[in-house]
Amino acid sequence: MNSKQRVLIAMAATSFVSGMVDQYFYPGIDFPPSAMAWTLVSLFLVFAWYHLDASERGYRRSPWLNVGVIALAVVALPYYFFRSRGARHGALATGAMLLVYAACTLLAAFGSAVVFAGQQT
Repeated sequence: MNSKQRVLIAMAATSFVSGMVDQYFYPGIDFPPSAMAWTLVSLFLVFAWYHLDASERGYRRSPWLNVGVIALAVVALPYYFFRSRGARHGALATGAMLLVYAACTLLAAFGSAVVFAGQQT
């Protein structure tokens, strides 16, 4: 297992745990106070994956792209994918990124549902 895969697993675990923590401590609140902490952890993991991928590909990152990945990853990462991979592989990587985001959202909802079900018994 390489480092990028470990980061993806950490993203999945963080999403699941964030759903659990948010439901346990702040049930029924759409944007609990802990959401900011989970957002920062997620941003760190996204940047770590991007850094590992760019280093693996030998892509020279600009400071603006680094800031963009942190500030607005949903725009900066597709830009990076198309610049580092070309049109076809960039589109595939962007699709994979959207699937990872969707999976993380579903994992957070599942973590929340697990705690909710435990609270009902």
